[in-house]
Amino acid sequence: MKKIISLLAFLLLFTGCTVKSINDEDIDSIIDSAIEEKNNDYLETFNGYELKIPQGMKIVGKSDYNLKLLYDGDNYYLYIDIISKYHKKKINYKENSSSYLSKKIEYNGNSGYIEINKTDDDRYIIKAEYNYAKIETIVSEENLKIAAYNIVKVLSSIDYNDLIIETMIGENALSYEEEEFNFFDSTREEGYFMDYVEEYSEYESNVKDEDVIK
Repeated sequence: MKKIISLLAFLLLFTGCTVKSINDEDIDSIIDSAIEEKNNDYLETFNGYELKIPQGMKIVGKSDYNLKLLYDGDNYYLYIDIISKYHKKKINYKENSSSYLSKKIEYNGNSGYIEINKTDDDRYIIKAEYNYAKIETIVSEENLKIAAYNIVKVLSSIDYNDLIIETMIGENALSYEEEEFNFFDSTREEGYFMDYVEEYSEYESNVKDEDVIK
């Protein structure tokens, strides 16, 4: 019993120190560290791709190639763009000087961006696109840095199974393209992907509490 208590205390201390060290860094450094460091997080496998989920994050819903994630009370909306992956589509993003943060991401042959904007109620909208996937969330200032860290960690961890994607799309690529929504247009001025999925997507929410990564 004492060993179990000691182990739990160690894990809590380790997690607390990690969050504290992240909050002590500037956000540019946090993003760079998240994409470059070795990822030992929990592996989740889906149809055509797999990804790693950071400690404390939970998958609370799935709809087609959308995942709804939860961390510290904040919802994160992930969209996997298998059409862009299939066609090796490049991202066209121009950094926005009027944003709180607008940063291009270039690493290991992949390109993308992370953009943060402040809302009227003093929260922050984060949208990031990298590795043929996109995540959006709204967080408080207190959770801003850990949110940026988690987003980049998840996006950079995604590993695709090209054979499965080829089998799924193949000769049906045209029909997939006709159904595709323009979520990944980085020049889009209005609306967010998370607004659309909240209104129209029906998530499977059968993920049990024990699936929280602790």
